Amino acid sequence: MHHRRSRAGRRVLRTVRIGVLAAVIALSAACGDDSSGSGGPDPKGTPRQGGDLTMLVLGEARGLNPYTASASPQGDGSKLSALYDALLWSDPSTGTVRPQLAESMVADREARVWTLTLRQGVTFTDGTPFDADAVKRAWEKHLDPKVQSAASGTVKQLTLTVLDARRLNIGLPSPNANFDRTVVRLLNYVPSPKTLVSDVSLAASNTAPVGAGPYKLREWVPGSHMTFERNPNYWQTGKPYLDTVTMRISKDTSKDVQAIDDGDADMALTADPGTVTDAGDRGLAVSEIALSGGVSIAFNTRPNRPLSNPAVRRAIALSLSTEDIDRVFYADKGRPAKGIFESTSRLGNVQLSLPQNDPTQAAALFAQATDNGRKPIKVTYAVPNTPRSVQMAGYFKERIEAASRGMLTVQLETVDLHVYPKRVQLDADFDLTTSAVGADDPEPTLYQYLHSKSGTANLTGYQNPKVDAALEAARLSTDRTVRSEAYTRVQVELINDMPFFVFQESLTAIIASPKLTGVQLFGDGHVLWDRMGLRA
Repeated sequence: MHHRRSRAGRRVLRTVRIGVLAAVIALSAACGDDSSGSGGPDPKGTPRQGGDLTMLVLGEARGLNPYTASASPQGDGSKLSALYDALLWSDPSTGTVRPQLAESMVADREARVWTLTLRQGVTFTDGTPFDADAVKRAWEKHLDPKVQSAASGTVKQLTLTVLDARRLNIGLPSPNANFDRTVVRLLNYVPSPKTLVSDVSLAASNTAPVGAGPYKLREWVPGSHMTFERNPNYWQTGKPYLDTVTMRISKDTSKDVQAIDDGDADMALTADPGTVTDAGDRGLAVSEIALSGGVSIAFNTRPNRPLSNPAVRRAIALSLSTEDIDRVFYADKGRPAKGIFESTSRLGNVQLSLPQNDPTQAAALFAQATDNGRKPIKVTYAVPNTPRSVQMAGYFKERIEAASRGMLTVQLETVDLHVYPKRVQLDADFDLTTSAVGADDPEPTLYQYLHSKSGTANLTGYQNPKVDAALEAARLSTDRTVRSEAYTRVQVELINDMPFFVFQESLTAIIASPKLTGVQLFGDGHVLWDRMGLRA
C-alpha cells in the first residue's frame, strides 16, 4: 500500500453517470497544509476480536445489490465489499491480483480461456452454496437491460461454462492475459441466486441484500446511516474481527478529519489531497493508493468539431500550467500531473510528459490555426453546475483566451448534474469538459478510455491505430517490461495527439483513527473488511 509521499516524490447511462460525475467529486477538493503524514494503519496488523467502527461516507446508497449500487469507492464500494466480499483483489503494494472468495483464477496458454476456481464450503447468508453456478448466474444478470449494468458489454462477449461445483470456465472473444483485472473492476460482487429469481426478488435485495461477505445489513436509516453486523457463518474462521460497522452519511466532508480526530468517527475514504494532508497534520493514520488517469480537461476530438485539430488542443495545453492550477485550486498541496500515468506507476514512463506552460508557443499555434485571427474559433466548455467546477472552468477560460489573444473564445455552459452525463458522454455534446479517471492498473480502465472501439467509455472520441495496437499488446502480457514498453508507445502518441490535458493525479485514501489496524485497500479504493479491526 502506498503511503503519503513527500513533496519531492510527487511529480449505458448509469455507467456513464458513475464515471463522469467522479470529475465533480475530484473538483470539489478542499485544500490543506503540507505534511508527510503519520503513515498508514498496518495492513498486516492483527486486530483484537470485537468492537464497533463508524465510517463516514459521501452520501445515500443507490441500493445494495451489485447491479443498482455504485461500485466506485466514493459511491457504494465499501458497502458492497462488506456485504459480498470479493472474488479477487488487486494488491497495490505489488500490482498483482490475488484470490479472496476465489481459490484461483488462471488462464490457458493463449489467455483465451480462464478458469475460476472457488473456495470450498463458502455459503451465502441465506445458506445457499457459493458455487460456480451462482457466479455464472450473477454475471449473466448483468445482461438484463433493466439493470443497466456497467458490465453488460463485457459479459456479452463471454462464454461461461460450469465445469463442476467449484470451477467456471470463461471464454473470451480475444486473448487477454489481464482479464482477472476486469473481474476485479466489474464482476467482483456476487449476490445469492435467490435474489435473482425475479424482478421482485432483485428489487427486494436493494434493501435486504444477501451476500457471502464478512458482514450482514442490520439496519438502514435513509439519510442517516447503515449498520452492518458480523456474519457468524463467514467462510474465514475467526473473522471478521469487528462486531458492527456503521456507515454514517457525512453532511459536510470538509469536517471528516475533525470528526475522526474528535473520536466521533473512526475512518473515512477521500480522494482529496487536502484532506490527506490535514489528517497527517493531526497525527491520524493514512493509507493511500496512487491512481493513474488523473483529473483532466478532455477535448472532443471527433471530426467536424472545433478541437478535431490537434494543434489547437496542443495550444490549449500550452496555455496552462499544472503547477499554477495546483497553487490556485489545491493550495500547492496536490499532485500536479505529467500525463495519464501517476508519478510512481510501475508501468508509466516518468521521462515523458504532456506539453504545458508555454504561452508564446500557444499563441503561435493559435495564430496558425485561425489564419492569424481571421478565422476565430469558438468552443463550448460543458461544466457540471457546482460552484467549484464552474470556478475552475472559469479559470481555464481566462488563461486559454489570454494565450490565444482573442483568436479562440471559450463559452462556458453550466449543465445540471442529472443531465450532465447524457450530454457529455452519451451525446458527446461538448468541446471541452472536465474528466476524472482513477485506475490502479491500465486494465481495463485506461484501455476503455483510450481504445477507439470502446464506445462511450472513450469520452474524447480518440482514434489512433497505434494506440489501439499498443493497448492490445499490453493486454496480451503480464510481464511488466513488455507492458511498460507498450504503454510508453501509448504515451508518445498522447503527447503528439493531446486528446486531453491531465493537470492533477488521482488518489484514493483511507484516513483513520490510529486505533485501527489491518486496513487494506484494493482496486481503485475498495476496502477488504475481513482483516480490519481495533488494535489489540
